[in-house]
Amino acid sequence: MTAPDATTGVVFDVQPYALYDGPGIRTTVFLKGCPLRCFWCHNPESWQAPPQMGWTAARCRGDGACVRACPNGALAWRDGRMTREPAACLTCASCVAACPNFAHERLGRRMTATDVAAEALADRAFFERSGGGVTVTGGEPTRQPRFLLALLARLRAQGCHTALESCGHFPTTLVEPLAALVDLFLFDLKHIDPDAHRAATGVDNRLILNNFSAILARAGAQRVVPRIPLVPGFNTDDDTVLGLLALLADRGYRGEVHLMPHHGLARGKYERIGRGADFRAVPALSAAALARICDLVDDRGFVAVPHG
Repeated sequence: MTAPDATTGVVFDVQPYALYDGPGIRTTVFLKGCPLRCFWCHNPESWQAPPQMGWTAARCRGDGACVRACPNGALAWRDGRMTREPAACLTCASCVAACPNFAHERLGRRMTATDVAAEALADRAFFERSGGGVTVTGGEPTRQPRFLLALLARLRAQGCHTALESCGHFPTTLVEPLAALVDLFLFDLKHIDPDAHRAATGVDNRLILNNFSAILARAGAQRVVPRIPLVPGFNTDDDTVLGLLALLADRGYRGEVHLMPHHGLARGKYERIGRGADFRAVPALSAAALARICDLVDDRGFVAVPHG
């Protein structure tokens, strides 16, 4: 029997029965922390590594119980809304306990690798029947490298298929240990141009492209799937798509390319963490535009796999 691993990390969700995060039926584990600030991000609650508090205005009845319960004076009512001073907040969840309508929630919980693996493997019967497993994503899971490696090792010790979804922005020293523990890499590629990448995400793409090449060389094409988030106005024009496909061909990759159309459903998440002003509305990708991109991918000898 494998000894319990007391290594801890911060997890903000564990979703069972996931169908788009790798083969078969999977459980997806979301870790907090991300080095990127993509303007279209669907999970802004993942940016900050430590646990944080969220508040949903639609659930609030405005009786002030949370303000009175806060032991550090982090909460106050201003202009008919609850406000939180992040520097004063202890993330103690006293407000959660005080609110009968569940308007407050703590986003992120510290867990051991053993406990996360046990929770994820509760659905092992579904994995075995469908060829599924556990996918670790975020945020960017490599922001918690020690915990990530401990969790992957625990899952592999239990005979579980492992997948890692990554933006690729991590120290190159992680390439070898990840390749030893990850069965499938779901590797995001957002743009071929470093300046455009920096303008949209806060970092350029040079480390990301280097890591993609290193992972591909070390793990092999059968264990790597490129994923392109399709964001109108950023990377859905033909030149950008063809540039990414040329990169894949140059690196010797042939196979599936996952196409992930942007959706604008995250506004509530931004508002919940007090960052509503950071939400940027992006038009939906039309069916015709997605079909055109699929044709570009297929015509270049890859296999287009649209999601969503």
